[in-house]
Amino acid sequence: MTSLNPYRIGFRTIKTAVGMALGIIIAKLMGLDNFASSAILVVLCIKHTKIHSLQAIVSRFVSCLMILIFGSIVFSMLGQHAIVLGIIVLLFIPLTVVFKVQEGVVTSCVILLHVFNAQSIDLHLFVNEVLLLVVGLGIAFLMNIIMPSLDGNLKHYKQEIEQQFTTIFETFSNTCRTPNTDINISFKDLKYTIRKAKSIAFRDVKNHFVRNENSYYHYFDMREEQLELLRRMAIIIENIETKDYLLTKISNLFAEVAKNVNSNDYTALRLHSLYEIRLELNELDLPTTHASFRTRASLLQLLYELEGYLAVKSQFGSLRLHSEQ
Repeated sequence: MTSLNPYRIGFRTIKTAVGMALGIIIAKLMGLDNFASSAILVVLCIKHTKIHSLQAIVSRFVSCLMILIFGSIVFSMLGQHAIVLGIIVLLFIPLTVVFKVQEGVVTSCVILLHVFNAQSIDLHLFVNEVLLLVVGLGIAFLMNIIMPSLDGNLKHYKQEIEQQFTTIFETFSNTCRTPNTDINISFKDLKYTIRKAKSIAFRDVKNHFVRNENSYYHYFDMREEQLELLRRMAIIIENIETKDYLLTKISNLFAEVAKNVNSNDYTALRLHSLYEIRLELNELDLPTTHASFRTRASLLQLLYELEGYLAVKSQFGSLRLHSEQ
């Protein structure tokens, strides 16, 4: 049996309901014909972000004016017949594609039907339809100005991702002390979390008219790049075959990184510790067995991957929010 989705009234649903009611009330008080159509305009223009809403409103306003003028002329010349209506739609839809306002086709058809059903095509009809557009699209714009802040969600995702990064480095640290241990980490789930956080950060950008970037988006992008380095480090650590003198130092370095995942002030210190280990590794005598040689090579590669992780963080710098800039 197909399960039903949980019943939920979202913020967008509330805005749509309020906007429809306001549209009908205002249009009726103004004495406009077909006043209920203002509610249709509101429904079609309620979007998830302010930018998308503004784009939808402009597109619909332009296309509605086009169909109002085009339809009035054609109906006046050929009469208000169903065949003429079909011809107008046949010619108008490609025209909206040419002017890149095809998003307003459905709204335009509502206006076109008003012209089709009108007793007479005159200035009163034209003014009535323009005022309907102003009321419906205006209320939709005002409703979309009210957008919930996404900062709380973005901060939550940031903390969740940093906690998972901390857990990963703690696991790396423990595994380095006991080689030949499988690392049970779901990088796929973490990657999904980061991408979901990036999508919310991108949506936050679209909720501001004067902002074209989001520090959170760049932050999550940086974490996604680091995640690939973590995945490669996990493969290297799992392939370490024997114990080595430097494993303890690398384990301690991983533990330090785990404590400072969310900090920007300790990256240079961690890099300094990493370079010390690498210099010490270069001065050690060559291993005498194949297994220990492969382990030493893995440690060198592991240090390079960790250096890449720290370098990415160092290049990003601090997470500076728009309100702080």
